[in-house]
Amino acid sequence: MLFRRFYDENLAQASFLIACESTREGVIIDPTIDIAFYTRAAGADRVRIAHVTETHVHADFVSGARALAEATGAALHLSGEGKSEWAYSEDALARANVLRHGTTFGVGDVRLEAVHTPGHTPEHLSFLVSDLARGEEPVGIVTGDFVFVGDVGRPDLLERAVGATGSTEGAARQLYDSIQRIREYPDHLQLWPGHGAGSACGKSLGSMPQSTLGYEKLFNWAFASLSEQEFVAKVLKDQPVPPRYFASMKTINRKAAGISTPAEPKYLELDDIEQALGSAATVVDCRPAQKFAAGHIPGTINIPLGKSFLNWAGALVPADSDLYIIIDADGDDGARSVLRNLCKIGLTRVRGIFRGEVLHEWKSRRGELQKLEQMDVATLSRVAGDGEVQVIDVRNPDEWSEGHLPGATHVPLAALPAAIGNLDSSAPIVLHCKGGGRSSIATSLLQARGFANVTNLTGGYEGWVAAGLPTEKDTEGRSPDWKSKRSVKSTTARSSARSSSKGKARTKK
Repeated sequence: MLFRRFYDENLAQASFLIACESTREGVIIDPTIDIAFYTRAAGADRVRIAHVTETHVHADFVSGARALAEATGAALHLSGEGKSEWAYSEDALARANVLRHGTTFGVGDVRLEAVHTPGHTPEHLSFLVSDLARGEEPVGIVTGDFVFVGDVGRPDLLERAVGATGSTEGAARQLYDSIQRIREYPDHLQLWPGHGAGSACGKSLGSMPQSTLGYEKLFNWAFASLSEQEFVAKVLKDQPVPPRYFASMKTINRKAAGISTPAEPKYLELDDIEQALGSAATVVDCRPAQKFAAGHIPGTINIPLGKSFLNWAGALVPADSDLYIIIDADGDDGARSVLRNLCKIGLTRVRGIFRGEVLHEWKSRRGELQKLEQMDVATLSRVAGDGEVQVIDVRNPDEWSEGHLPGATHVPLAALPAAIGNLDSSAPIVLHCKGGGRSSIATSLLQARGFANVTNLTGGYEGWVAAGLPTEKDTEGRSPDWKSKRSVKSTTARSSARSSSKGKARTKK
């Protein structure tokens, strides 16, 4: 059996090529829209892609399953389990071989068996893989978003990302049942998950590319001796805020339609950026945070290129508006890479690209560039106690629960666009995260939205702790409800009182 794992660092997502070494036929599981990548990889291994399938309707990237099947003449297999308005559409299933629990299909001497593992989504399948040239016993299982290294797939996405009201608890109970069933498989079974650390499809994913069922039984919290009620409470606690592009991904992927490939880069000039900023478009400066802070064009937001670029672009950039990019990269290859990656999450309305030189032109013809103010922890510790400064913590819920700055308000970065209208723009705001990266993005967003007095905390929470400054932890272990206008403002209003009352309702770390 030939086994290849392809890992997209920008999506923290894995797809797989599994093939028979004798017949040179293969199956691709969970492909992205970058289908040329898979055809090149298969060609390098002298493998014919005979089958294409995926574990579920993905929310975090545009599926390339149908496009890859059509391009290669392969058979497309999709799950027919889990009746739901967010499962595969009738049209998608009509174009595919419908998989049910226990359905098998062969790739030469390799057999795949579909196992219905609902919880993350109702239609979710895992695939038991048997190398028949060696024996009938399965060698491994492709678990998709069901079981990760150290974690399991979150069951709340249908409700939180696409508004399937009331679905979360039932999905969590389904996930519990799926875990109990997979326990029965042998410990030697290799686990090949669909995501690694950095994915928003779980909260504490490990970075190892694979594991075994026996190892996860020992060290994955979800396999501990928990009652159903205990499991449900734990799996739902402190899940990260889903990026808003997840909803559009579900809409696209349930139809197994895919989207068009990226256009060639279109480079624009200074006058064009003024027109873009004067419209409803979003202008994203992709330079490193330090360069953006030192000087940027007013009205632009900063999302630096890197492993988290797609996650934050999908969280902060509306899919239904035009998008412009400022990029430092030399040549067309860098621009094409950005466009290709944005297509993976459905951001296809890139109307133009500005090279870094546009900043020099702005400065010479339009005046000084805007700066992003920075504050160190020592300064914040002196000014925070007077209650006049709003401290906004943009970390994930699990990070907040472990401890936070006294009097801070919790608004995770992915939730910030919806919460902006609830913040008090008349008072100074200091934003922080773990080390300063996410909060720099958040500060740029508020500044672009017209907040005049916003500052990024350099060093973030880690710097605060390293300086020996006090932190708090909620006694109930929950963060404020950032979705509530009253909650965000009232939390801010209470910060002064808590600073002087030494936190009677809280426990100090």
